Amino acid sequence: MTNYKSSISMDDAFVQIFDTQEDLKEYLSYAFEQYIEDGNFNVFYRALELVIKSKDSMQGFAEKINLSRTSLYNIINGKKEPRITTLAKILKELGLTLKVA
Repeated sequence: MTNYKSSISMDDAFVQIFDTQEDLKEYLSYAFEQYIEDGNFNVFYRALELVIKSKDSMQGFAEKINLSRTSLYNIINGKKEPRITTLAKILKELGLTLKVA
């Protein structure tokens, strides 16, 4: 029988693998490029969630950008499309920018 007590969550594994700002930037850039190619924002939203969680709790992050936790989760879950200003605030707090190339 498998001992699952030594396993870790996907979120925790992500934090261990993508442990530098450059890693996080590349991962999020890749996810955004996937959205541009296929129009499916879900991959980008999930990537954004993992990057946020690698930096802070969702509650703490939401407070830093003056957004409710519920609103942040609604964006992450694809229930609400963020305004460009909200996306810019999220990226700025993560130490990132949105670049058109």
